[in-house]
Formats: sequence, C-alpha cells, structure tokens
Amino acid sequence: MKKEILYILCSAMLSGSLTSCDSWLGDTEPTDFLTSEQVWNDNSLIEGILAELYNDVATNGNLDNDVNFSLIDDFMWCGLMNQDVESYRNQMVEYSYNEFRYYDYKYIYKCNQAIESLATVSTKISEAEKALYTAEFRFLRAYAYFQMCIRMGGVPLVTKTQEYTAGMDVSELQVPRSSEADIYNFVYNECMAIEADLAGNNNVTNKSRANQWAALALASRSMLYAGSIAKYNLPEINQPLQPGVVGMKGEDSKSYYEKSFAASKRIIDEFANNTLQGISSPSADNFYNAICSKDNNSEVLWTKDYNASKFHSFSFANIAHSMNEDNDNGSDLCPTLQLVETYGEIKDKENGKYVVYENRGDIFVNISDVRLKGTCLVPDQEFKGKKLDIQAGVAIDKGNGTYELKEGADPNSKYEVADGGDGGTLVGNDGPLSRATYTNTGFNLRKYVDATIGSSARGQGSYIWYVYFRMGEIYLNAAEAGMELGGTYAEQALKYVNLVRQRAGLGANSWTTSDLTIDNLLNERRRELALEDHRLWDLKRLRKADELWNGVQSSNTMLYALYPYRIVGGPNNNKFIFDRKIAPRFKAPRNFRIGNYYTAFDQDALDKNPKLVQNPNM
Repeated sequence: MKKEILYILCSAMLSGSLTSCDSWLGDTEPTDFLTSEQVWNDNSLIEGILAELYNDVATNGNLDNDVNFSLIDDFMWCGLMNQDVESYRNQMVEYSYNEFRYYDYKYIYKCNQAIESLATVSTKISEAEKALYTAEFRFLRAYAYFQMCIRMGGVPLVTKTQEYTAGMDVSELQVPRSSEADIYNFVYNECMAIEADLAGNNNVTNKSRANQWAALALASRSMLYAGSIAKYNLPEINQPLQPGVVGMKGEDSKSYYEKSFAASKRIIDEFANNTLQGISSPSADNFYNAICSKDNNSEVLWTKDYNASKFHSFSFANIAHSMNEDNDNGSDLCPTLQLVETYGEIKDKENGKYVVYENRGDIFVNISDVRLKGTCLVPDQEFKGKKLDIQAGVAIDKGNGTYELKEGADPNSKYEVADGGDGGTLVGNDGPLSRATYTNTGFNLRKYVDATIGSSARGQGSYIWYVYFRMGEIYLNAAEAGMELGGTYAEQALKYVNLVRQRAGLGANSWTTSDLTIDNLLNERRRELALEDHRLWDLKRLRKADELWNGVQSSNTMLYALYPYRIVGGPNNNKFIFDRKIAPRFKAPRNFRIGNYYTAFDQDALDKNPKLVQNPNM
C-alpha cells in the first residue's frame, strides 16, 4: 500500500493523476498477489514487464495508428469522411499547440522501478541476465526521454523512484525542467553506457528487443537532433523564466555532430560492413523488402514486431481499393504529388500544352529512383497481381492540343454512348474519387502494405513489422553530421549519401561535393524515410517547418494530386494526359506556427508542479 501511495503522489507531481503503480503487473486478487521478490527473480515475469513497455513505446504514427501520418508527412487522409475526421485531417486551419504532446512519467516510473528492483531484489537470476534486462529498461527510459524532448523540450529528469513519507513537504518531490541539452546528453550517455550490455540481444529474432545497434542508433539520431537545434534555433524560441529549457542556446553544435557521426560510423562499420541491403541489385522490390521483409534482413536495427497472435490492420486500412480482400476499406493514406515528384520529374505539360502518353504508366518511365515504386503505387503499377487502375475521367479532344475534361462519380464506370461517349472507361476501378476508400491524390501506398494473401482482410491482418531504426537512416545521419562538420568528415559524408542513392538506382557517385547541402540532404531523407516518422521532426529540428508550412496556399502547404484522363477523339484517341491539381478533399493549407516547435504543457501538469514553466510563443 505504501508503494501504491508513493507512486500516485510522486507521479502526480510530474504529470497529473495516474493509476496504481502495481496495476501494470496485472490485475490480481490479494491472495494471488506476486511479491517483488517473485516478480524480479522470474525471467518470464520480467520479460512480460519488458513486453508491455516495448508495446507502449511512443511514436507519432505507426501501423496501429495511421492517422497522424496525414499531419506529419507527405500523405493525405483519404479514409473516413465524417466531419470530425475530415476537419481534423483535411480542413485543419492550424496545428494545435497541444499537437504531438507526450509527457509520460507513468512510463518513466515503471522503468525506474524495474532498474532499481533488478539491482536490489533480483538475486536468483544470473548477473549476465540482470545486466541485459537492466540495459533494456535503461534504453526504454532513454528512448522515452528522447520522445518527450523532441516534443516538449527540456523536461524533469527523474531517474529514481521518489519516496513520500507522511507529513513531508510535497514540494521536495516536485522537479523543475532540465535543460533541453541536459535531456539530450542524458539520452546519449545512457546509450553509450548500455550498448555493450545490449549486445546480448543482437541475435534476437525480428529485432523486437533493443540491441547494441539500437542503442547506437538512438545516440546517432539524438545527437543529430541536438546539433541541428543548437545550430539552427530561431532567436524567438526561448523561455526567459528558465533559459535553456528550449532552443539549446549557447550549446556547441560541433560536439553533437561529432557524437552523431561517430555512433553512426560504428554501426556502418561493425553492423553493416559498409553496405546496404539490395545495393548490388537496385529495384523497387528490393527497397520495399529491405524495410518490410523479415527474411534475412540486414537493414533493420530495431522494430515493433507482429505475428499471428498480435497482428495489425494497416494493410486492411491502406490497400488500394481494387486489391482489397475485404469490403469497404482501403486508401486511408495516399501519397501526394509533392512526394512523388521528389523522386524525379513529372512532365504533365510542356510549353503550356498537355503531354500525351500512350499508357498511364509512361509518365513515370524516366524516373530512375526505385524508391518511388518501393514506397508508392502509381497508375498501372502492379501489386498483389493487379495493376493500379487510376483514371479520373476523359479528355475530349477540342483540337490544337486543348481538351474538355469530364469526370465521373463512380468507380469502374463507362463513358456511355447514350451520354455522347464512346463506351470506354470513364473512371478507373481505383478512382480517383472524392470519397472514402479511394485515392484522392491519384496514388496509393505500397510501403508497409502487405502483399501476403489475406493480409488486407480484417480477420487475418498483417505481420509486417514497424521499423524504429534502420540503416538507410544511419547512413543519412552520418552524411548530415559529416556535411556539417566539413573537412575529412564531409568526404565520408559524400560517400555515405552516395551509397544510399546507389541503392536507390541512381548509380555510384551520383552526387559531387557541391550537392552536399542541408536542403539536398533533407530531400534525400524525405525520399528514403517516407512514412517512417521523420519528416515532421526533420523540419522541426532544422527550424524549417514554419517557413514551409506557413498557412498561405502554395505547393508547399496544399496537398496535390495527379489525375490521368483518357483522350476521346482526335489523333491521340485512347491515349492519356495528366492534370495536376490540389487534391479535392484537401481544403486548408498546413499552418505550422513558431509556437508549434514545442508542444504546450497541459495545465493540469503545471498546476500540480509549480516548478514547471510553460513553453514559449503559445
């Protein structure tokens, strides 16, 4: 009972009211209650606690919750259209200051309790097992602090369970915010302290438990973020009541970039042996498999894994309509034209005139970046034994290269003779259409969509893992850190980014030194890491989000579509033209304000801990 009271009071000081500290061990009757000695000396119980914490790892979007990707990446919400859903995803006037909040001291308490219990109570498990379990709990705690930091800035750094005794002054348990730099430094130092112990998990099947490479990957990513913010922070992002809690003012970006580069290089040298999966034979399938296939995978470092007893419905929710194995589902998230165009030129018009194509897929033929078709499905691309059937309508030839565009309201419909048509296809089986379960952008998603038979049916689901860390990111982290450091670091940076581009089918040494710029690297990450929870955070750490998503209607703030039309009449009868437009369901430009760089603290947390200060510019 004392432990339960302790947890409620101490955690409330940090993050508001929470449930009993022992409830996460399971609901048990008093006669069945397990003592601490029983729990922390039983491998299966310890691993059960770890499993729950792994399951609750913070993400902004994942395969169990695809919604947020429509707010944070180059994807549009094309799913359900009830007003609450549609207004939040496609008609949002501005990002809320509460958006992306993560402030979870219940999770931190569980980690701290586990670390202390292993040190003081675990007497019947081996020292090697104890060291490995402790390292895992420390890793999960470090990852939670990293996730809080990228959202909230500096947060209270609590690394021990706090003990409340009757009559004590509760203000002694109230912890002020640490600086943003302190949190990043804590994450890095923890990773470096535990990485050797985590080597015991290096051979874990499907990489679902943190291993040595995951710790180094977190060091690589966290130090890149810290270096970026130290270098690029905006002067108006500051909290004068407690300087340092946001913005990294006065910190040396160089030391952070050096640490990021060193951690990345160790993974590249020791885990990847200076190569990337599929680099010897670049193809869309090989890129897709490097991320989504578990078989002999040498790309992925740490995942959230799934199996027959714990599957997800991402494929059910995102499969192209004509390829589904269920009814009334699919196309929740659809790639935008902006994303597709990052992979290569889309020539829909030339000198103001539509360019005519024999087939719908021909407009993409000259794009050599295989990541396009490994990430997206484009018109006429084959997946699960079917071709994506995208046609918005017909283009009636009016002579001299001009057309009257006529659209339809139903999929797989005909341009009826009775309506003056030729009896051919009016709208494709996959749309595009301005209604749920059909693409509204003219593209569908491939990445993380499972080609396995039955995987898009709600009863079976998919076992594709969700990737937290993989080698594509590590090479790009090293490239960016090396570019920022310059000199011999930049020489290696060029080598690393060119390997990523070589795997993408762009040839060896496709970039020269002059191509190694922060904007080019940002776009390389956009192509390589789409739908992997990087885009928003890259724009935030480089302080580019408020400029790019400025609330003014433009090609940066609106989500665009590319619609094919079948030509009717004239010399190009039954060929195709393409029309680019704002996706019809997308109504409001993305508007990211200065205050959105750091999420607001909930008022309840501020009330319960007066030592907290609110983030600026709210």
